[in-house]
Amino acid sequence: MWTVYFKEWTDGRLKRLQYLGYYLLLIFLATVIMVGSVLLIGATPEMSMEAMITLFVNNMGWLVLAGIFVVMLMILAAQINIMAKRIRDMGLPAWWTIAGLIVVSVLLNLLFPAQQMEIASTVVGGTEMATQAAFSANASTGSIVTELFNLVVFLALVLIPSDFFKKSVV
Repeated sequence: MWTVYFKEWTDGRLKRLQYLGYYLLLIFLATVIMVGSVLLIGATPEMSMEAMITLFVNNMGWLVLAGIFVVMLMILAAQINIMAKRIRDMGLPAWWTIAGLIVVSVLLNLLFPAQQMEIASTVVGGTEMATQAAFSANASTGSIVTELFNLVVFLALVLIPSDFFKKSVV
């Protein structure tokens, strides 16, 4: 498994189902690390990201935070490597295609920036004991155009068969 993620940077290939399996494993690993970190520090949904980082640094320290950052960079490198292998398997030049995808993604993020979303709710009850509760949350989501682009790229990597773009010699 390590050879698939971190070896054969220039000549490896992955079929569709193999790519999907390795991709989902990376997503699962990243999710477990992030959710485990949040649960480990005792963060609540009402906390801002800055408050979570401060709480994490106070409870775990900079060394653990740096370790998680390094692991996430390794996951990103593994994701790029398996994407390159899948693109190569489809018959396209891997690194030029990835560079093009990154440029298009950056341009889409500049043209359609992330959207801020705010949710607020207040409940007031009129019983013998007055009940009052409030909830407020802020979230940042990527733009719908960027998310659709990412979905199209993922579906192309999963659905396009091997050697689809390879030029046949006549």
